[in-house]
Amino acid sequence: MYYWLLSFFIGFLVIGDITSSIPIEYQRQESDLNQRAIQTARYINEINDWRYNNPAQTEGTISDNTLGWVPVPGLHHVLQANRVFVYQDNQPGLISALQAQTHNSALIGTVINRRLIDYSGNDMQVAVPAHIANGQLVYLN
Repeated sequence: MYYWLLSFFIGFLVIGDITSSIPIEYQRQESDLNQRAIQTARYINEINDWRYNNPAQTEGTISDNTLGWVPVPGLHHVLQANRVFVYQDNQPGLISALQAQTHNSALIGTVINRRLIDYSGNDMQVAVPAHIANGQLVYLN
């Protein structure tokens, strides 16, 4: 009788431990994605603020030191044809996090064959610079 109670109790402990760790891992991943979305939005804002005071630069890149920005690994930008392309490797959930952070901005897309494709799968009619690879996430301004 006691063995049955003991095994029942151990079973509850094991199952309870497994199910409680799943939401924590999910929350950590969601937190990481939200943090990355915040960093992306702040980065493009820093670039836009700098460009407001320096309108002559319409091509190339601006060093993070010039912007006063602490570099974030994997987050890049380029200016082309007076547009800012902030780009990074895409990962599951990042587009949704960035959409939430930017209040569903229409300026977020994924690169497919050097074209920018929006969240709904529509071609945004924007050709991206050659060095931005297929599959990368782009926040455009």
